Amino acid sequence: MKVLKNIFGKSLLLAAMPSAIMALASCDEDLLKLKDESTGSYVQNDDKPIAAALADYEEFSEWENVLQYSDTYRVLNARNSSTSAHTFTLFAPTNEALQKFYSQKGVSGIEDLGKDYATALVKTMVTDYDSLKLTELFTAEITSLSYKSEAGEYLTISVDSVDGFDMNTPSYQTGVVISRDYIKCTNGFIYTADGVIPPLVENIYDRVVNAGNSSIMVEAFKATGYDKKLSTLADTTYVLGAQKITNYYYTLLNVTDATFQACGINSLADLKDSLVSRSSNTSASVDDLLLQYVEYHLFDASYSLSELKQMLGTDVVRIWQTAAEGQILMISQSDPIISTVDNGDGTETSDTTYIYSINEDDIAGQSFNEESSDVIAMNGYVHELTGWMPVYEPKQSTVVWDLADYSEIRNLCQKNEITYQPAAAVSSESKLGVSSASCYTVELGPESSLNSSYASLCYVTCKSNLQDCINHDRLVFNMGYQGFVSMKTPTLVKGKYKVMISMAYLVEQAFIRTCNGSKGGKMRIWIDLPSTDYSPADTEWETYHKLDCSPYTTITSAKPGVYETVLYDEIEFTETASHTFKFIMMDPAASSNSKFSLQFDAITFIPVE
Repeated sequence: MKVLKNIFGKSLLLAAMPSAIMALASCDEDLLKLKDESTGSYVQNDDKPIAAALADYEEFSEWENVLQYSDTYRVLNARNSSTSAHTFTLFAPTNEALQKFYSQKGVSGIEDLGKDYATALVKTMVTDYDSLKLTELFTAEITSLSYKSEAGEYLTISVDSVDGFDMNTPSYQTGVVISRDYIKCTNGFIYTADGVIPPLVENIYDRVVNAGNSSIMVEAFKATGYDKKLSTLADTTYVLGAQKITNYYYTLLNVTDATFQACGINSLADLKDSLVSRSSNTSASVDDLLLQYVEYHLFDASYSLSELKQMLGTDVVRIWQTAAEGQILMISQSDPIISTVDNGDGTETSDTTYIYSINEDDIAGQSFNEESSDVIAMNGYVHELTGWMPVYEPKQSTVVWDLADYSEIRNLCQKNEITYQPAAAVSSESKLGVSSASCYTVELGPESSLNSSYASLCYVTCKSNLQDCINHDRLVFNMGYQGFVSMKTPTLVKGKYKVMISMAYLVEQAFIRTCNGSKGGKMRIWIDLPSTDYSPADTEWETYHKLDCSPYTTITSAKPGVYETVLYDEIEFTETASHTFKFIMMDPAASSNSKFSLQFDAITFIPVE
């Protein structure tokens, strides 16, 4: 990853390859004649940097004005910083493109949008990348490329267009086109753009307010203080003098006024009345119920619609933890609908789709309005529901607890430029120590560990030999003998469960599996133990589901892979809640053997009738 300091007033983090600060667009044939559709061609400007070169082309006069107004003109004329040379690629909108953009925004010019917006717009249309020749990046096999913007948004460039390259982003699905031809300057390239991709400058609260169709939800945010929370991107705190920056990400399941009205709710007062009438908790105040309702529509992490609809393994139901304490929702996948299209040439194309329901036993037809979902903001996503989704407790369902599936781990990975939950097995593992994350409580054993390959608690992505790990990642326990870690489960519906654990097994763990100088990875598990120093009589341990087990001894194959074994044949939870699992390393090899580690993927809770 490149880091460009003090170019646009702050550090710009750019993903590998042409990770742009965002955006792109198309060819103006009057300006640059397309001489070779496969390779592109260029106009040479050896004596001028990018911004100065724009003055030679009348089609870019308004964009030149944007650069001047935003104080970025000098940046695009720069050839060197204090330490190194910089080469830029500018995707310059034509005058026609900018006038169309102003009309859509309801303004007469860039000045009406303000300097901050103008600066963000320039960042959207610029990359800091050496000699970005798009025609050389595509092959017969590679027809689409995806890059990450400074704001964390992904942009996609494809070769669908006859005139140039199509480009869109999650927050701007209407693509623009960039020319194959370019202008070569002393400090980079200029491509012509036939449109403008608006910069991502809105937080989740802004998105809902600016959409103008969700006044009841907006009033609910204000009444509960979530107008401020959903507008906050990060907080800075100091711990023992050290600065700590916490970034906030959310997913909002929004309800529009029209959806509320279809259910007889026409105001915030009506919503409060409906919540009171449904509640079985007679001691809860109306303010408590409203807060619970708002938080029930939020996840404390950023999820796209495809991620929300992703089932785990062969399951067709997935339980999600909401921001409301102890409240969960269930997303279920119906049987597939297969549609076949006649291509007109004797062939047919089949497409498989699924219908997704949310809490389907509560309100029929409640799901996502997909056309109005996947609205990206600076701090997450906004999705729209087809029902008002009051709080309700689903029936028991299989719950897969990915031990590394916490929003704080996602944020730490992003901060350390590590891909979190990769979509496929990786060619080279990434490792990140996560023992400092507040979602875990970690204490090393008296003698610690000899294994220097992993941190005491380590997040690790998986190569193909462990490709069956959920989300292609795992958690490595390396705290030494009598070291422990405790962590919270997802919320579980009250009832009885069979509990399974899936383990990543590698060749260097053979001595653990065969108990050759090891006790098979012996560990002790307690659930909901009151505190770390609680020492009841032995007869009381069972109250907290005490379990001694050696999970690696159940692996019968020497082949590396992911294996599953039973922890509890049956365990009962008497209330719907999250539970604290405490794992203590009870194998002396955890401190005496440099190859010892326990590597766990997930724990699965299966309802028992």
